[in-house]
Amino acid sequence: MQLILVVDDNPDVRLALTTLLEDEGYEVAEADDGDVGLEAARERKPDLILLDLMMPRMNGFDTLRELKRDESLSDVPVVVLTARRGSEDMTLAKTLGATDYLNKPWNDGGLEIAVRNALESAQP
Repeated sequence: MQLILVVDDNPDVRLALTTLLEDEGYEVAEADDGDVGLEAARERKPDLILLDLMMPRMNGFDTLRELKRDESLSDVPVVVLTARRGSEDMTLAKTLGATDYLNKPWNDGGLEIAVRNALESAQP
C-alpha cells in the first residue's frame, strides 16, 4: 500500500484528505506543520507528499526546499495543495521541485488524478 503524507495546519483539511485518500486505498500519515512534516517524511519515507503552503513556523515553500535538499527524500513527489492562487506562487513551487500545484478547495476527481499521476511519474 502506498503511503501519502498530508502536511497541512488545518485539521478539517487533514481529515477530509485522509478520508478521501484512504477511500482510494492509500495509507495516510498526517503532519500539522512543515517541521513535523519533515520529521515524518524522514521517518516514514512516503511515496507522495501533499503540502500546504500557508502554515505557522515553517511554511510550505521552506518545507519543500528542505525536502528537495534531503537526498533520501529528493525524489519523493510533492503536490502542493493551497488556497494561494498567485501565478508567482505556482512558479516558485514548481521551481523548488513541486510535481503539481492544486488550489483549495479541490474539485471532484482533480485531486485523485493529480495523486495518481504524481505516483505514476515517480515509478522507475
